[in-house]
Amino acid sequence: MKLRVTEVEASFTPDGWPIPSALRWEGEMLSIIDIGRRWRTEDGIHLLVRVPDQRVFELHTNGSLWRAGVIAQPPHFA
Repeated sequence: MKLRVTEVEASFTPDGWPIPSALRWEGEMLSIIDIGRRWRTEDGIHLLVRVPDQRVFELHTNGSLWRAGVIAQPPHFA
């Protein structure tokens, strides 16, 4: 999966974890309804998030830039 640069609205916890509330995907701003697994790697922070149409995105940030990619989607998207 290739992650694409995107816009993400997020706040941060005091210990530095992002709490995303929306992301822009293909020109559309999508609300984030659920935040799942999150982890740190040497290149930044990764999170799994779900939007209202049930697609799941992996978000990645290095602190200044956000990237996103769809990792799961309902059958009607196929």
